[in-house]
Amino acid sequence: MIATPDKLSTAKQFSKAAGQYKQHAYVQKLAAELLFSRLNKRSQVMLDLGAGPLLHQHKLKHHSDCLVAMDLSLGMLSETHPENNVSRVCADMDNLPFSDNVLDTIFSNFAIQWSADPKTLFKSLHSASKPGSQVLISTVLDGSLSEIAQAWKVVDDKQHINDFLNLTELINIAQSEGFKVVYSNQHCLQDYYDKPINALKSVKNIGANHLTECQKERGLLGKTAYKNLLSAFPLQDGKAIISYQVGILELTK
Repeated sequence: MIATPDKLSTAKQFSKAAGQYKQHAYVQKLAAELLFSRLNKRSQVMLDLGAGPLLHQHKLKHHSDCLVAMDLSLGMLSETHPENNVSRVCADMDNLPFSDNVLDTIFSNFAIQWSADPKTLFKSLHSASKPGSQVLISTVLDGSLSEIAQAWKVVDDKQHINDFLNLTELINIAQSEGFKVVYSNQHCLQDYYDKPINALKSVKNIGANHLTECQKERGLLGKTAYKNLLSAFPLQDGKAIISYQVGILELTK
């Protein structure tokens, strides 16, 4: 169940981005490859948490007898045709619809940063996992989208980037809910654009421009302010960069 207006807003934002997500999700694909390099077992039941438009279903199916693709956005889940052994569940990660001890593997790429309650999420993931399960997570960390934050400073003093956990906080939450940390690392993954306007659009095109309710104070941006925003966007060798600090975790129960 989607319980809050903010969750509904998030689902709507990602559903709007569903059609162009695949062609713009470059950094997400890099993060997924880091997770695939650690996927070392075949599962009876695997959960792709925050599956989006099922970009990884073919690889994940090779590692599972039954793949469950779950996402908050019905628009994302509807982007691809149904496939055998892929069950689709439209649900909120903060209210997981799974019984205890049913999942052999959990794969989650660029998703859990949208949880409103990470502690409850990890508690639920632990309950749904079987003993000895493999949990592979990539998530956006504190310090991401720093170029956008820097550019906004010339426009106003409001917050235009969501707050994200740092890697230590993430590990502490996972451990507090009973997980053992097999591996953890942080990577700076970047995408490059010829113009600042394309860099800003790239974030919108994957639905990641959504701000949580407590951080929404933006209002409409006038033409002059938007021009100043683009002018202030930092360039490197003439390119506009979008940087994501990405945490990679492998956990087990």
